[in-house]
Amino acid sequence: MKVLTGKSILDQTAYGPLRVYHRKPFHLEFLSQLSSGDEVHRFQMAQHRAVLQLADLYDQASLVVGPQAASIFAIHAMLLEDDSFVESILSIIQTQYTTAEYAVQVAGTSFSAAFAAMENPYMAARGADLRDISNRVIRLLLGQKTPDPLGNRPAILVSDELLPSEVLALDRKKLLGLVTWHGSVDSHTAMLLRLLNIPGLAQADISQECDGHPALLDGFHQSLYLDPDQDLIADMGYEVKQGKRTSPLVAAQPLG
Repeated sequence: MKVLTGKSILDQTAYGPLRVYHRKPFHLEFLSQLSSGDEVHRFQMAQHRAVLQLADLYDQASLVVGPQAASIFAIHAMLLEDDSFVESILSIIQTQYTTAEYAVQVAGTSFSAAFAAMENPYMAARGADLRDISNRVIRLLLGQKTPDPLGNRPAILVSDELLPSEVLALDRKKLLGLVTWHGSVDSHTAMLLRLLNIPGLAQADISQECDGHPALLDGFHQSLYLDPDQDLIADMGYEVKQGKRTSPLVAAQPLG
């Protein structure tokens, strides 16, 4: 058994297999074969569609976590229409003759880094929101869907980070818990996980080779037990029969 530590998002526990999410980078063309005007139009159309999607996401989230928490996605829409952000994207397209998706990625990375460098933890965590909206627009421009990292069975997800809209896109009956290499307990993702009663551990030094290994996430002690022994599993209130996970005896489960 190996014990890893991080920063706890919720004082709860989870037990199950680990599923490592290998986030695939976007493959973007730099120079456009279209005119700058056409690329600007592509961006504006994708931006409009993204704002409509975020309005739908706000409605969906309101039913699950309430309107106050759902306002995350109203904030995302405001960021997406922010004059400085939009002007940065348009400037890259018009001066460097790039594709719209490349310009969105460059501007998104720049603005995200600027937030992350702020001393205020809450403001620094807003960098993830910029990455979230940038990814949304890029996927629309490329015709891609949000990936499903969990597959067909419940698991504790391991990732570099999980963005707010990605949390809402998951089947939460399958998301037993979340462990991230990066992320922040002040992020909107962390807030959503707390409201959904899903334990998480941020800034954990965990190897990608852990995929498929059983693990016990202990939010009370900010720890992850990799390949836990049977006594610890029982002490945490879980019952294991024939090597398979059964319902926990006392530990909280994610909301549906």
